[in-house]
Amino acid sequence: MRGLWTIPILTYHRVGEPKGDHVPTVTPETFERHLRFLQRHRFRVLELGELTEALAQGRAVGRRTTVMTFDDGYEETFSIVAPLLRKFGFRATVFVAPTEIGSPGFMTWEQVSAVAQDGLQIGSHTMHHTCLPLVPPEQAVEELSESKRVLEQRLGQPVLWLSYPIGGFTPQIQEVARQVGYRACCTTNRGTSKTTRDLFALRRIKMTERDRHPLLLWAKLSGYYDLFRRLEQPA
Repeated sequence: MRGLWTIPILTYHRVGEPKGDHVPTVTPETFERHLRFLQRHRFRVLELGELTEALAQGRAVGRRTTVMTFDDGYEETFSIVAPLLRKFGFRATVFVAPTEIGSPGFMTWEQVSAVAQDGLQIGSHTMHHTCLPLVPPEQAVEELSESKRVLEQRLGQPVLWLSYPIGGFTPQIQEVARQVGYRACCTTNRGTSKTTRDLFALRRIKMTERDRHPLLLWAKLSGYYDLFRRLEQPA
């Protein structure tokens, strides 16, 4: 079964009170329950950079290992997520789109800078939160390169990680991401069994309020969750 095991990369969006919109939301109580679960069961929570370095070098990681990521950069990432991660001593990566920063419901530049200084890695979610396979190639290049440039300029640190909005990518988009300087890219549940360790198509597990149930949470952290869900086409 070892060859079927994959490191669970968890994907959160908003952690806060449900607002009746389309955003996958986990309540603060459930999120703290997740963190207590990881602590109680002695999970090692890697930064995305640590994981990608291990994968690139072919180094093994322990079974009780996970990575936490947060898409979109909602205001609650600053007010709720960062303090709880600090409380438990866990790290995470937050993917933001520069044009959404400062919009209603999203973090401001000051808040993004604060969570970066608090130890959270900041990654790109493209410039305009764009589904890349749906735009012309030259626009996709600009979405990837400009978001990286703006984030690095405003935050004063390298931005090496990308999350494809809506999980969409193509081989051409993966190559552009390499060329503009990203070291790894995350998708959702897209790809094939051969993309398990593809640094530019890292599959993740979406977290929702349903995961308050310990058995479902354990299944998602087991490393075998991919065996029980359907893979979608990358684009």
